[in-house]
Amino acid sequence: MENLDVLVIGAGTAGEYAAEAAKKNTGSVGIIEKGKVGGECIFHACIPTKALVHAARTYKKMKTADFFGLPVLTEKADYKKVKAFKDSIIYDMSEGLDDELTEAGIKLFRGDARFISPIEVAVGDEVITAKKIIIATGSLPSAPPIPGLAETGYITNIEALELEKIPERLAIIGGGAVGVEFAQIFSSFGARVHIYEALERILFNEDEEISAMLTDLFSKQGITVSASARIDEVRPASHGKLIITKKADGGSRQEEYDEILVAAGRKPGIDGLNLEAAGVEFDRKGIKVDASLQTNVPHIWAAGDVTGTLLFTFIAWEQGEVAAGNATGDTHRELNYDILPKATFCDPEVASVGLTEKQAHEKGLKVKVGRFDYGYLPRMMVSGDSDGLIKIVAEESTGRILGGHILGLEASSLIHEISTAMKGGLTVKDIGDTFHAYPTLPEGIRFACKSIM
Repeated sequence: MENLDVLVIGAGTAGEYAAEAAKKNTGSVGIIEKGKVGGECIFHACIPTKALVHAARTYKKMKTADFFGLPVLTEKADYKKVKAFKDSIIYDMSEGLDDELTEAGIKLFRGDARFISPIEVAVGDEVITAKKIIIATGSLPSAPPIPGLAETGYITNIEALELEKIPERLAIIGGGAVGVEFAQIFSSFGARVHIYEALERILFNEDEEISAMLTDLFSKQGITVSASARIDEVRPASHGKLIITKKADGGSRQEEYDEILVAAGRKPGIDGLNLEAAGVEFDRKGIKVDASLQTNVPHIWAAGDVTGTLLFTFIAWEQGEVAAGNATGDTHRELNYDILPKATFCDPEVASVGLTEKQAHEKGLKVKVGRFDYGYLPRMMVSGDSDGLIKIVAEESTGRILGGHILGLEASSLIHEISTAMKGGLTVKDIGDTFHAYPTLPEGIRFACKSIM
């Protein structure tokens, strides 16, 4: 039997940072991982998808190089080589992660973790006891209960990243960030893509105007979007997989695809943990924690996707450190998610922070909205990336910035100026009166603010 001061279950982003933070404050730290150290972000999410997004964007630029007076690429991409590029990025980032943990004095246990009591966790035939435990087992793709979907077969983000050939006809169930990113990746390399979204629009949590603009751009790129889509059934067809949807008039529509990618949400990775033996409370969203990441069991914390709080890598990172610090240190820290920048890495990108225009109105706030079109930015005129919009939501009486929403090139970077302004309580006048270098992308933020000064 192994006795530890701190045991971390899961070696993804949250688990890694939790273990390393705990090691700074206490003697013996162990971490359990059944798969590869590094977790979902490195192997199945952030890094590989962004590698493919960048490859797709570069490929599209090469095919439209005549804009710059350059030769146009006419050769068709070999997707196997694109996948090999993606795999090389993952290898470079993941190589040696196991050794880094052990060199830091963190003991790595391999296998599935299972609670047998509040202080005991079994890994295979070995039992580990720990004074403090941090659960960081992440999340897994989930599939909607559509009749025939499981029997017909589908892929998730995990299998999609391993494809070496682009499906000619691809259906994507789910129009959130994952579905939108994969739609553009595969469309760029030649697939005919159709997104089915059950809600009223894709990227439903984004500003309505931004979502509508992205849908229009997708249409121009040849990506079909069906919002408020009700899929009645999925079944095998003679040359692929058939999706049957209900139309508004009560009739049905059948469309055949070579593959179906399910990107309709995730579920907490708690199966097999036997949380009941530990007395830890959870629901379908994940393990229940307070603002300090502590569960209902005083010596057990949870961090990352498994809490169901906010499924972002940078949140998992922060939660892991905070959970470990609270478990092993003298301080008590709570996380505040009020100012939370987020980004979707489609092309062009979508990024946002704070309230949308609709959310502000629903809260009874009187606001002014500033906008600036990417097409009027000199930097975009010379780069050919003129599709986009910067939108600022500000309090009418004070000009204090309440939210920012961007569709366009480098939106994921630009959003942080707005986040910082909100953190500092700045107004649109503060930003509008601040010099911005010319010709740059951030000028658009200044001009959007000046439009409502």
